[in-house]
Amino acid sequence: MSYERIICYLATYVTLLFGGVFDNSTIYISGSMGTPYKNGNVSLEDDYKYSIGIRKIALFPYQTSKKFYNGDEKSLSDKALFGAVEGLEYLFSASSVRNRGHEYLDQEYWLKWSNKGLISKFKYLEKESRDLQFASFDLRYKLNVGPAILSLGGNVMGHPVYGHPAYDDYEWPWWYLAYEYGYEDVLVPVTDLNGNGEIDSYYVYITEDPNGDDGYWTYYYEDAEYYWTDADSNAVAYSDAEFYEYHMPGIIEQYNEENKVKEWQAEASIVVGLDFYLGNDNFYSHIWINSFPYSKGLTDKSYNGGEDQYDVGMLIGAKLGKHLGVFIEGSELKYYGRQEYNVSMGFNYKF
Repeated sequence: MSYERIICYLATYVTLLFGGVFDNSTIYISGSMGTPYKNGNVSLEDDYKYSIGIRKIALFPYQTSKKFYNGDEKSLSDKALFGAVEGLEYLFSASSVRNRGHEYLDQEYWLKWSNKGLISKFKYLEKESRDLQFASFDLRYKLNVGPAILSLGGNVMGHPVYGHPAYDDYEWPWWYLAYEYGYEDVLVPVTDLNGNGEIDSYYVYITEDPNGDDGYWTYYYEDAEYYWTDADSNAVAYSDAEFYEYHMPGIIEQYNEENKVKEWQAEASIVVGLDFYLGNDNFYSHIWINSFPYSKGLTDKSYNGGEDQYDVGMLIGAKLGKHLGVFIEGSELKYYGRQEYNVSMGFNYKF
């Protein structure tokens, strides 16, 4: 290793260590194991979760500091763009998980910086447990209006292809795709009036008069159906309708996975936000709204949904005397055609 590189590493280390980057931060490493939930006599290996990370996230006055972190902490207020203090905040977290036989790696990294007039945030999220992956950069101008913060800026998000399955671009009829995966169809006559074993069409004379004097000619098509076999010549369906309903969804899913576009896609959006926090020893109200009124695709397969995109959140709590407290909190988001919400409420009584 060259001296120049060693000096560069040392300079970076000293800057991070003594420049306040790690002040008030917490490093955590944790592990847990347990017996998986079983339904029947299925044999499954033990569940586990191993986490490692470092976090520097300031707490709002209504939050309580924890003595220990294990990587499972999910505070609703962490979803708000604006934190409790200005300056640098971050979270770097990775968890290796096995849950009921499924193994995956979940990662979340974000870095946020703000001052009196600007805020920026970079975030990378990869959840193999939900097949979700994206990276985003948010930069906004902010204006403080009493207990509220108004913000306006832009957001650029990159991600794998979502909302563009490869089958949408398949140019041939659906049964051609089935042929590609080893399935075959066999023609079976349903009505064979002339008994020649082929599917024909011809004129027939229709009459209800035994003497045949009163009737009419009509053009008749003999009916046929298909039964389907797999690559091992096993019968799997006895009509096109049955095959399409029970087998084509799996074939299409496999085709989409094998032909997924590997290149990442990107969109740029205008972002408008409102954050509100008001609180004292007996009451707190924390509300935020982020709206994306306009988005522009930057790549060929970028998300092109026309619906509104937003996320909102709310935490409200109050003490109703010396012992009793009530709270309500919830959030809702709608991104890229996916909508999610949660609401909780309750009370606390301290003896």
